[in-house]
Amino acid sequence: MRGFPGHLRRFGREEAGSSTVEVVILLPILLSILLMAVELGILDVRHVMLSRATDLAVREIRIGAGATPDFETFRSRICDFAMAIPNCEEVIRVEMRSLPPSQWATMTRDAMCIDRAEDIDPADNFTHGGENELMFIRVCALFDPVFPTAMLGHALPKNADGEYGLVVTSAFVNEPDDAT
Repeated sequence: MRGFPGHLRRFGREEAGSSTVEVVILLPILLSILLMAVELGILDVRHVMLSRATDLAVREIRIGAGATPDFETFRSRICDFAMAIPNCEEVIRVEMRSLPPSQWATMTRDAMCIDRAEDIDPADNFTHGGENELMFIRVCALFDPVFPTAMLGHALPKNADGEYGLVVTSAFVNEPDDAT
């Protein structure tokens, strides 16, 4: 027992392995930042691609190019444009409806995302509207975090299945028909 303080003193003066302590302390922090950056990059790419795809698909409806698509065709068009979204048609839900300008505030409720446990009824949430009518569109896509236990993956708001939702919202006015 008498030699223990001497060993402790000698251990405190020893400089070998001192950089190991710094690495052990800082490496988890640096790796967490790296994983968070990767997760955020993937999240941003998916959100930008979903936003771009929605804008391109909505543009076709807004200017009246071609036949008016049904729900499945419109969702397929969004997925055709959104190249960075895996299994696109299985993870997005599209909501499009006519909305009088005086009732804009009534659409503030949360976006409806896919519930994998039940079937989607697109007829309830997808209407084309008429000429000069204000249309509101909202697309929600669900994704699993790439690193669910890393800082950002853990902090994202998630549903019961552990998926986070990306929501894109847009509004447009249907162009008048030139046939009149």
